[in-house]
Amino acid sequence: MTLTTHVAIGAFIGAVVGEPALGFVLGIASHFLVDMIPHGDTILADRFHIEKQLKVPVAYAATDGAASILLLMFIVANRTDSSSNMAFAAAVTGSVLPDLVLGVAELMRKNEIMKAYYRFHFFFHDYFSRRYGDVKLRYALVAQTIFILIILKFV
Repeated sequence: MTLTTHVAIGAFIGAVVGEPALGFVLGIASHFLVDMIPHGDTILADRFHIEKQLKVPVAYAATDGAASILLLMFIVANRTDSSSNMAFAAAVTGSVLPDLVLGVAELMRKNEIMKAYYRFHFFFHDYFSRRYGDVKLRYALVAQTIFILIILKFV
């Protein structure tokens, strides 16, 4: 999933749960569960890891990161319920943390803990897409955009 989608899901969890520790744990769990849905980025991962083509995958990640920050700023600016700010922040943090740790794992490839985390992350990420095929990235992005817009109605 895009980081932007994970932010939206984390925001929803935080708004619904209202408890920081639970929001954080559910945010992390949601990340891995939602990543199991084929979402079109297998080709980008292959370009990055196998073919060593960096421009498109890095540009995609940077654009997604910027979009996720803008989405989070929009959600925070428009929130009316301030009673659960800690739960909101914890759930959003939990929902994006697995990808941030993955970035650290990319930088620390020789570290055994990071190698294990990398395998763990991609076990979920590739669970269905490597077995049954991935969807086209453009369709996945359209579907995720629609999903984010729906979530914004509830946050």
